[in-house]
Amino acid sequence: MQNNKSKGFRSFIKGKGYYIVLLLCAVAVGVSGFFLFKGSEPAENNPASESIQSSAQTTGSTEEKVADVIATQETQQSEVPTVKQAVVLRPVEGEQLYSYAADHLAFNETTRDWRTHEGVDYSAELGTPVVAAMDGTVYAIYEDESFGMTVVVQHSGGYTTHYSNLSNEVSVTVGQTIEVGTVLGTVGQTACVETSTAPHLHFAVYANNVPVDPEDFLP
Repeated sequence: MQNNKSKGFRSFIKGKGYYIVLLLCAVAVGVSGFFLFKGSEPAENNPASESIQSSAQTTGSTEEKVADVIATQETQQSEVPTVKQAVVLRPVEGEQLYSYAADHLAFNETTRDWRTHEGVDYSAELGTPVVAAMDGTVYAIYEDESFGMTVVVQHSGGYTTHYSNLSNEVSVTVGQTIEVGTVLGTVGQTACVETSTAPHLHFAVYANNVPVDPEDFLP
């Protein structure tokens, strides 16, 4: 019985073997073609490609931001005018006691510590007239908590000159248009942070609210 079944199977294989082999080849070709087609899909649908494109876009965005920051810094620096407009007259005639030190610390004899000094101190006797260094308009008159009675004069080009350590009685009013040489007040001793210094005028120059060395302006 078993011999008959074996003979029948072998006969079937011999008769149909060619077609079976042909069918298996067709299946193999179809499977290979499927994987080949899948591997050749467009690059834009590839997640790795999308990641590379996203990275390139991010890099470009970062470079643009850096460029914007640099441009902003250059704009801010350009807001400080160069020294073109010279102060035509010294507010008092006297030797320099303390120099400009806005960009570094200087020892203060009164407070016994190290601090910046945004102006120049010129010696002058008490009661010495203090005059405007340039034409301008009186912008403010106030009692500064550190440098005492102060008169601020506004000039063209974004400049202001500050006259401090004045006596309490000043000779001008806010809004008054003045000429170079106009008496603003007299030297006093109202600067509480400079009481150890001999009588003097504390004179400062600002360009767009940035302190600059008055000695760069004075003739």
